[in-house]
Amino acid sequence: MDWIFSVANPLILPPGVFGRARQGAFNFHDGPLPRYAGTHATSWALLAQESEYAITWHRIDDGVDTGDVVVHRQVLIAPTDTALTLNLKCYEAAVEGFRELLTGLAKGELTAYPQALVNRSYFPRRRRPDAAGCLRWDRSAQDLSAMTRALDFGPYHPNPLCLPKALVGDEVVTVRRLEVLPRRSGIPA
Repeated sequence: MDWIFSVANPLILPPGVFGRARQGAFNFHDGPLPRYAGTHATSWALLAQESEYAITWHRIDDGVDTGDVVVHRQVLIAPTDTALTLNLKCYEAAVEGFRELLTGLAKGELTAYPQALVNRSYFPRRRRPDAAGCLRWDRSAQDLSAMTRALDFGPYHPNPLCLPKALVGDEVVTVRRLEVLPRRSGIPA
């Protein structure tokens, strides 16, 4: 084959696979590289309360999310974005980025640049948010909102990273929605 395009692929392609592409192999990553390499990048960005984000198309090499960047598209994060809505924005940007990638390949005008790996953050598949997604009442309302939105994939699909939850008495309950009020209620957490 001439090209390999890995899109929303949860598996790391081994060199024996991407090495068979005569012209090149490219991966879509739902985050700005090298800053949000690894898995669940959108959730980690929401947990960090980022307001700007991006998607990346990069060459596949022997590392994980380390290849040269060929397309980088900005994605803005709204204060109400959840993991689901940010992922949808990223997929929309990925389609536009893919068009840009294909146009560059067709015209022979694709520009690639190496990642500044000293700025790299990597989020492995097994990493989980603090307290396994349990809301901690000693945190600010903004932090609790960020945790809830970062782990929200909508009502039909639980986030594989983990679910936002609260300890109520001796019970652990899933938190589906959290609203930050304009002022304190005066009621203890």
